[in-house]
Amino acid sequence: MKTHIPLICLALIGALPLVANSQSPDKRPAGGGQETRMLHHLLQMEPAELAQLRQTIERIENMTPEEKERMRKRIGRLQSMPPEQAAAMRERYQAIPPANREAMRQRWMNMSPEERQEWRQKLREMTPEARAEAFKENDFLPPQRRGPQPREKGRPSSE
Repeated sequence: MKTHIPLICLALIGALPLVANSQSPDKRPAGGGQETRMLHHLLQMEPAELAQLRQTIERIENMTPEEKERMRKRIGRLQSMPPEQAAAMRERYQAIPPANREAMRQRWMNMSPEERQEWRQKLREMTPEARAEAFKENDFLPPQRRGPQPREKGRPSSE
């Protein structure tokens, strides 16, 4: 399978001039250079990067429509974050070894929606210290803190 990808890419590159010359300028699809740029980028990728891309595509293909929608929303929130906040979040995520990240994700995804909702509720009621301990004990990824959070009445301050 690994040797098929470079062969397919080379075949596509070889066919591009034929396709480009066979279409008149007014019949070419909009953004026609986009595929060429993407193909060029793929050809420059290392085998390990291509393997990761393949795994990502397979994971996306196996997602339910609801999971895909949740992913779109999370990506939208990430894109709307201030750059420094997104960078800090990305750094913290990348500091976790990939095997641990995948195990955490699998553990979370194996829970039923009701269990996840129950966990979210429990986490909201915990102090930051208790929440960090719960994440550590249960192998979950902690959520990104968004600066100083206002304290609820009756909840002791950790300062």
